[in-house]
Amino acid sequence: MIMKKSNLIQHIRRTSFALYAILTVIMAIATLLENSYGTEFAHQHIYEAWWFYTLWGMALMATLPCIPAHVRCVWRFIRRKRYAATVFFLLTIPTMNASEVRVVEKAQADSMRAVQVRYNNRICPLNTVARDFTLKLTGKTTFQGLTPEQVLLSWAEYPEDWKDVAMIKVKKSEAKELLGIATKNARFSDFFDKQGNYRLMPNQFPDIEDRLILVGMLTKGMLFAPLPQGVQPLSQEKVQAELLYNVVPWDTILFASCFTLAFILFLLRMKKKENVKGIRLSVLSVKCILSLFLLTALGIRWYISDHLPLTSTYETLLIVALTALFFSCFTHKNDLPALIVAASTLLVAHIGALDPQVTSLMPVLQSPWLSSHVTTIMISYCLFALLLFRPNRAMLIWAELLLATGIILGAIWAKTAWGAYWSWDPKETWALISLIVYMYPLHPATLPWFRSERHQKIYLRLAFLTILMTYFGCNYLLTGMHSYAN
Repeated sequence: MIMKKSNLIQHIRRTSFALYAILTVIMAIATLLENSYGTEFAHQHIYEAWWFYTLWGMALMATLPCIPAHVRCVWRFIRRKRYAATVFFLLTIPTMNASEVRVVEKAQADSMRAVQVRYNNRICPLNTVARDFTLKLTGKTTFQGLTPEQVLLSWAEYPEDWKDVAMIKVKKSEAKELLGIATKNARFSDFFDKQGNYRLMPNQFPDIEDRLILVGMLTKGMLFAPLPQGVQPLSQEKVQAELLYNVVPWDTILFASCFTLAFILFLLRMKKKENVKGIRLSVLSVKCILSLFLLTALGIRWYISDHLPLTSTYETLLIVALTALFFSCFTHKNDLPALIVAASTLLVAHIGALDPQVTSLMPVLQSPWLSSHVTTIMISYCLFALLLFRPNRAMLIWAELLLATGIILGAIWAKTAWGAYWSWDPKETWALISLIVYMYPLHPATLPWFRSERHQKIYLRLAFLTILMTYFGCNYLLTGMHSYAN
């Protein structure tokens, strides 16, 4: 009798897993259809269809017999890891809140460095505007020995001279062919014919158009503006903090240091010398210094922006790197994978098509749920990344719990921001898909395929594609309400 009951529960569990797999595929397809045919089409034909609700109802009903066993298992795990549960609780508490062209002289440009202006809906020193402008156009913060302030002010003062300076970065060879240039930089005048018509197809090269628009905004006096009368200027401390933040290449230093330390640690382990007490203490010291360095960068960014640095792809990548660095400080077995995750994340933040500008906070993000939701989600992503290197059941459980908690906190935030707990937004949907996909390896008793360590490794590496889709794909390939984080 007991055996028959056990077999029945196993069949019910396998049925529920099959239903969740079907729902996962349907939701993934729905996000793609929503991007192509619109939100209304996806809701009408999938999310609000009777058969979709029926599938979810069947999956949840099949899950009910499994809940008591799961609750007992989680409770035993938490009792063994009380200290970890305490940390988890603290993390999820919401936090209240040139050449022959004319150039402006260096002395004159330097004197304007700390002048406060209005830019990107915030007040900042002119150095920030100049740095963003030069970086966007050239890919570097200086140009042919000129400071960013010299570049910005010279463009504003002498646009007729500077439109013939080859300084606008062109990456794609197709664009170079159309423009008839062989170098990596083009002149502003290269993009227009004698009648002033744009030589490339509209929207063909959005990155180039962004740079040209930036130049146009500057020459028309629309890029930044003097501080309006009656507006409270920034304190000198805040201005100096922003100037310091701008001058230090934080992510460059960090990703280079993390890769170097990971490589050294790898060599030491190959030679079986990393267990020497002196070496271990030195490695730990370096990891702690790198963690503090990144924490300082985030702290300064928080101070100058007046909001938690959790509102853009660039900032959340830094949070992932910080989580991985902290993790490496408190573990010995997984510190090498953690360093690789931190270094890779910082490298993506540095060289990717990301915007590191400090901007004002949008109204929807001005919520006490911001820190708890984003931090919880990003820590779970970091743990999923670490699972790429070494399958670990305890780490997978914590990653799943954190992701589930992050989704719940996000739903509460969505209710206060948009009036609904769940809207089937692409990012919400893919977060749910990730949660379901990572559920399967936790049930080797029901799904014997996962009893093999080799099978688990293969699956966890493929499963991470759902995290990449949730984090990057929904930002850059799909559109939705979460696009403000771009």
